[in-house]
Amino acid sequence: MQLRFDKNYFLTDQSRELIQKNNGRITSVEEIKRQDSRFLYAVGDYTCQLMDKNRIEPKIMVFDLLTKRGERTYPDRPGSLVVENPQGVITGRLIKTIEEGINGNKNVKIRIIGEEDLAVLPIIFYAPVNSLVVYGIPDTGTGSIRVDEKVKKLTEEIIEKMEVKDYEYKN
Repeated sequence: MQLRFDKNYFLTDQSRELIQKNNGRITSVEEIKRQDSRFLYAVGDYTCQLMDKNRIEPKIMVFDLLTKRGERTYPDRPGSLVVENPQGVITGRLIKTIEEGINGNKNVKIRIIGEEDLAVLPIIFYAPVNSLVVYGIPDTGTGSIRVDEKVKKLTEEIIEKMEVKDYEYKN
């Protein structure tokens, strides 16, 4: 399977259901600290704030500067790449930015205009096996997914159930 940079992937009921059934597990800061940061990826403002607080520098940080209540709690980062990505969609631009970040030599901060939750999927798709993807679970804590072949296959299955089409994001 290949992800397309010139298309956008829309969440469907089938893909949403698969995500909800396979939502990872709660993780601790201690476990995150043990992970080689070259193979660590963080999604969500709370999670990125936790990384900063504990001086952990993931390979990629993805955030939208808002919490689920619309509060701005995480400050923008100088040098962040800005990508538009509406709720319920993974844009081709976000996919390309994540792929380049994973394959590049520098740590990357991606500020989303829209919603960042689904960024976990292309991160898992491109991340090497044994990587750790951490993300916020509202009202619960920090979740994580250890990337292995089974998780990669499940991610492909989720993406295959998404609707693929052209989309022009308008603010």
